Amino acid sequence: MSGIYLFLSLNFIQPANATEIPVASSGHASNPVWSADGSKLAFEVNEYAGKIDLFAVFMDGTQYKEIKKVDAGLSSSGFGSSTGVNAAPIWQRNALIFEHSRKGVPNRIYFSDFIRPARPVIQMDLLSGDLSWSTLTSDGTSLYFVSDSQGSGDIFSYTFKGRILKPVVESNSYSEMAPTLNASGTLIYTRKHGNGEDIYTNSNGSSKKWVGGNGDQTRPIWANSNVVFFSNERGVDLWDVVSSSKPSAKKVLARNIRLPIRATPALSPDKQWVAYGTQDPEKSNAIWISKVDGSKTFAVQTSHIACGEPALTESNGRILLAYTALPAEGSAWRKLHVIDITDKF
Repeated sequence: MSGIYLFLSLNFIQPANATEIPVASSGHASNPVWSADGSKLAFEVNEYAGKIDLFAVFMDGTQYKEIKKVDAGLSSSGFGSSTGVNAAPIWQRNALIFEHSRKGVPNRIYFSDFIRPARPVIQMDLLSGDLSWSTLTSDGTSLYFVSDSQGSGDIFSYTFKGRILKPVVESNSYSEMAPTLNASGTLIYTRKHGNGEDIYTNSNGSSKKWVGGNGDQTRPIWANSNVVFFSNERGVDLWDVVSSSKPSAKKVLARNIRLPIRATPALSPDKQWVAYGTQDPEKSNAIWISKVDGSKTFAVQTSHIACGEPALTESNGRILLAYTALPAEGSAWRKLHVIDITDKF
């Protein structure tokens, strides 16, 4: 991405025209996740009443063509008409992998190709308990996730061909979370210790601490050779976006950001930029985008308030931004919006 950048000056920026993605469910839209080619968008709708609905949207640029509700195809969980919690989507080409749980049933990982009923990825007889924090290898042939079957949380891999399951990180008493991989297969994840959370890498079965500190250093993601993560080192409810170019190094890219419910930092397709919302009421009508090296920042103005949960993709040469926000007036529910921001880069 190259071009003319706008830095921290919003005087001449007009609000972008955004498409709202409509759904029948009541609740707050959250956690938008693009498919690799930008042709599909998954997101959750959460009304904080014991259920989360999951939707898949088939897109044509910023316009939606079809919206499908995704669930595990099971009977009612006891939460009214809900089928329980369907959340944490990731795309495997044209299929969706997500987490499902319902009353009295563990959290499990499901697969939907939108043709047949959704089905479990890993059967109970292979690995019991709660499964969470799904992520795929770059070729989509293996799934990494966290299981509590042997303790508070351990990382496993599952190869689809042959149903090969194996532990990834050496056994320990800590709770591990949020695994992601880079293109070469190096794993990055977090480990709970007392009242804090630190970031580790694992390559060829050997784990090393990447960065730690006070509070939580959480939800890391590879940005080429850098690691970008959220940190509340300054205080429990004070969240920052931080970049780390090497072990033990930290550069704060933005302070007092609006922490996504479950997503990792939102990277641009080239992994050189990170997008975020802010808790500052005077700046919350924009999504902010910073260079991972901290050198540049600009804002995408919107006609909404409390903007957050951004997700970036490239589709047919266009850069698209999905985000959730409240309207300036009217509904109390957060809605999902999509805009073309190609001209900002």
